[in-house]
Amino acid sequence: MPNPIRHCLAGLICLALSTGLIAETRAMTPSERVDDYLSTARASAGSAELAALLEAEPGNDELRLALGFMQFAAAIEHLGQAWYRHGLRSRSDFARMLPFLRLPVPANPEPEPIDYTRARAVLERLVEELDRADRTLAGIDDGEVKLDLYPGRGHLDFNANGSAEEDEALWRILAAVNPRGGLDAETASQFRIGFDAADVHWLRGYCNLLSALLDFYLSHDGKRLFDHTAHLYFSEPDTPYPFLAELETGGGMAPMVLDAVAMIHLIDLPVVEPARRERMVERLHTVIEQSRSSWQRIRDEEDDDREWVPGPDQTGVIPGAAVSETMVEAWHDFLSEAESILAGETLVPFWRGQRPVGINLRRALLESERFDLVLWVQGTGAAPYFEDGPITDAAFWRQLRDAFNGRFLGFALWFN
Repeated sequence: MPNPIRHCLAGLICLALSTGLIAETRAMTPSERVDDYLSTARASAGSAELAALLEAEPGNDELRLALGFMQFAAAIEHLGQAWYRHGLRSRSDFARMLPFLRLPVPANPEPEPIDYTRARAVLERLVEELDRADRTLAGIDDGEVKLDLYPGRGHLDFNANGSAEEDEALWRILAAVNPRGGLDAETASQFRIGFDAADVHWLRGYCNLLSALLDFYLSHDGKRLFDHTAHLYFSEPDTPYPFLAELETGGGMAPMVLDAVAMIHLIDLPVVEPARRERMVERLHTVIEQSRSSWQRIRDEEDDDREWVPGPDQTGVIPGAAVSETMVEAWHDFLSEAESILAGETLVPFWRGQRPVGINLRRALLESERFDLVLWVQGTGAAPYFEDGPITDAAFWRQLRDAFNGRFLGFALWFN
């Protein structure tokens, strides 16, 4: 091409760029990347791509927050995909009672069989991935870091078909896990969260809380329980009792009642990995520490930008969920009481007998060799951990309930 023509074209391109006729290529922000990954049900791919970007920019805390959030989302997506692959009966009343089986996974017409070893491996992977997200988030130093999240547009690809389907919408998943959360299509469509430094600690707390629950279960041998009850949760259980999964006809409610009785009877689990019990207690202490750090950040905030957990002077994104100063003070009192109970300094009251007796919950968590639900309900399961000492006061818990207008549990699940 002759030089005069080449120079003319170059001049026209520069003119177009300067006048906005041709848009400059702009890299997506971390918030835009997260929105793109979630809206197209690509949590796993997004996690990998963000990890590569952060490796090139290790000092970018906004990228680090985006990666930590996507790692958390990918961990939940992988759990749903595993349950879908193995035919989780997500609409079963039994599945809905258990935290990690409550995901609204679609029915799989061709599920793979699942045995205890495979089911346990699914939960072990979840712990590893939650720990990975926690480690990523722990590296954030910037107190001004923020991520714009649009959960109403997000999806998790539970059936692993590579597309974002309506029943995989993130808001529907949250509504199924927490039916009282008040989420619907209209509310979700307007949802934007200014996920900030305070929420980093909140999410780290949730990673550790979920992992603590998983470590409690995984510290036990649940094979006997699984082999006798897996048909209640999965459509293709691989157990020594295949007749349990056969469709009952003419039996009425009797088989279901018998299965429920068997399940309760079989929650007698020997401890096989005591180190997980120790990690569980450590994680619960971490949950308390992260909650305190989160509230310190909230207290220090000067903005009011679509807060996930608002302070008393801020506006939250959850409609009608205001937080008062009384609630914040009561929550900190709860954290101190929970910390004292976990440390074994304050005892839990025993529910039988005339003389006040306390249970050292820390010893029960760390020293027990099995968890027998029926004996704990009866009381004899707690007997080895009786101690004399200060017992948590019932009046404290009544005041706590009153501070939250009788809705302490709901706020506790939110506050974390």
